Amino acid sequence: MDIQAILDNKQLMDAFIRQIADEVIRRLANKPKTALVVFSGAAIGFSQELKALTQLADEGWQFKVFLSDAAMSIFTPDMIQEKLGADQIFHAGIRYNQKDLYAGVDKIIIASTTVNTAAKIANGICDNDLLTLVNHGLMAGTETICSVNGACPDDPERAKLGMGVSPPGYRQMLRDNLAKMQSFGIRLCTADRLYDTCRDEDAQDQAQQCAAPVQTESAPVVQAAPEPKPEPVKAEIAADQGATVRLDKHVISNRDIRANRISRVIEVPSDALVTQSAADTMRELGIALRRI
Repeated sequence: MDIQAILDNKQLMDAFIRQIADEVIRRLANKPKTALVVFSGAAIGFSQELKALTQLADEGWQFKVFLSDAAMSIFTPDMIQEKLGADQIFHAGIRYNQKDLYAGVDKIIIASTTVNTAAKIANGICDNDLLTLVNHGLMAGTETICSVNGACPDDPERAKLGMGVSPPGYRQMLRDNLAKMQSFGIRLCTADRLYDTCRDEDAQDQAQQCAAPVQTESAPVVQAAPEPKPEPVKAEIAADQGATVRLDKHVISNRDIRANRISRVIEVPSDALVTQSAADTMRELGIALRRI
């Protein structure tokens, strides 16, 4: 066969190039994902987070795992190592090169996040190995996902443990810390949505996209917050288009907005947090927010 004739055949070469491109795309899509997983020691949400990470490991994800001092004392490192198929559990008590952990991974996953860890990340504090790893990842532009159950003042499990009656101002401060983390481009989720968020199946916002304001009738900025677990929506939905609906909730999720999509105005408490995905959906549907 005349090689030059093949090279001169534009139709044949175009088909050949398309085949090569398709193969490259297929291989990239099937490339195993890699992630640095850091545990900071919160017990709330841990079992769900470990289940989600185990599912990802079973699908071929490759993990590097770091445990804070608190996590080393609370959890069982050997069990985590076995569940996630990690070669080694890293912690502050051994010698290691931090760059080997955060460099080259597809994602950083902050699991079992404590109130202390969230507060320090929100304020740029890097006074331990875990926080330094997260800082390096953020500075390098690595997509970062954070499961927030242990740091969220409105988590139902926290209330069951008798820790759900803190002063309103303190609770708002904790919500503000999470909102600041989201403004850094960190994607927040609850433990039950960690699997889907890591696989980009439950995210309305793009990786590294900062929380953006949404137009409202009485407040120019909507605070961002983690998606809560599903709960009954206390709202009276009017039958006619353009109705006003009131949601008596502290956290407004995308699920709440979708459930009230016929409304033109949604009223929420003045201190309520609206998640980024909920804000995006309100813009998409042309719904205005009124704080009361």
